[in-house]
Amino acid sequence: MREFKTKTIMNKVFIMLLFFICLIPYNVFADNMDKKGYYTVYQEGTNRIIFRISWDLNKGDNYLSSDNKYYEITRVDKSAKKAYAKFVKNVTLPEIDERISQVNFVNIPKVIGIYSTHSDESYIPSDGTSSINGHGGIYDVDRALASSLKKKGIKVLYDRTLHLPHDAYAYSRSRRTALRLLKNGAGAILDIHRDAAPKEDYIRTIKGKPATGVRLVVGKASTNRSANEQLAYKMKAIADKMSPGLVKDVFFGSGDYNQGLTPHSILLEFGTDTHTKERAIKSADMYADIIATAFFGDAYKKPTGVGNITRTTPSERRATGSGILMAFVIAAVAVVGFALISMGYGKELSSKLSKFVKEEFSNYIGKTRKGNNKDKR
Repeated sequence: MREFKTKTIMNKVFIMLLFFICLIPYNVFADNMDKKGYYTVYQEGTNRIIFRISWDLNKGDNYLSSDNKYYEITRVDKSAKKAYAKFVKNVTLPEIDERISQVNFVNIPKVIGIYSTHSDESYIPSDGTSSINGHGGIYDVDRALASSLKKKGIKVLYDRTLHLPHDAYAYSRSRRTALRLLKNGAGAILDIHRDAAPKEDYIRTIKGKPATGVRLVVGKASTNRSANEQLAYKMKAIADKMSPGLVKDVFFGSGDYNQGLTPHSILLEFGTDTHTKERAIKSADMYADIIATAFFGDAYKKPTGVGNITRTTPSERRATGSGILMAFVIAAVAVVGFALISMGYGKELSSKLSKFVKEEFSNYIGKTRKGNNKDKR
């Protein structure tokens, strides 16, 4: 009887798992966007402003300036919206030539996935508000970027799924979109945003045209942090050569931002809310060249044959698979745990889940990191 009851329970759990697996929020770390203005970050011990940003800063966050100086946030005054950072080192970006992406790469589809976690983000002068309860002005920037990439012969999966509201769970909701893009064949995914810092920090004239600077954001909690960081450095190096001033800086925040799903993921902020959307659209058009070169080298100019393929290292291939696997494993554990607890197995399950999390997950992460390190030469 006991065996029959257990089998019945597990059948129910399996059905629930199939139904809810894509609905369970995965802990991708809370949304770091500050809702009440922006932070001013000063160099430690001085009144010199290093940068301003609308993200909620934390001690230990990092920043790469336009002139490639790397800083670490050492103190944050949340009430005064001030933070202080110390200089750590000068960063040497990768040497760039037009064939940069044709070295040490294989088997990434010539497909880019584009989406926006913060669906409401808009540009006040053009949209009349900084936030729209629906498809905000940021989707016009998405569309411009997608259009420019398509003109270069790159297939684009452009997803207009809404992830409202703009709250602490936005990245959990957009994670399902990112997973869908990867499942549908995206070789890389781009999450498009805009900042809310003063427009003076972003206004640019690039190649004689009014544009805006672009901020790259890397998640420090991502299991692919090293690869995501190298991608950001590569993009900045390419932009510095092809369109100087286009990439403003790189921010390393305390979250994951769904970058743990693949090493070929980056968050891009096209300007801020107080300049025109047209500037952001112009920068998106220019940035398509940076994206194409970073992922495909000059192969993106070839519409067929090898032009449909670019490269990835063995560790990057494992990282993409392991990131997606972990999303499903954690969702499965959540569903099974919830089901068994609701059926009266709470006390016994609690101790077993605790042991599972401590032993199995730490072993998995440890093995993954060791495996990834094998390809670091």
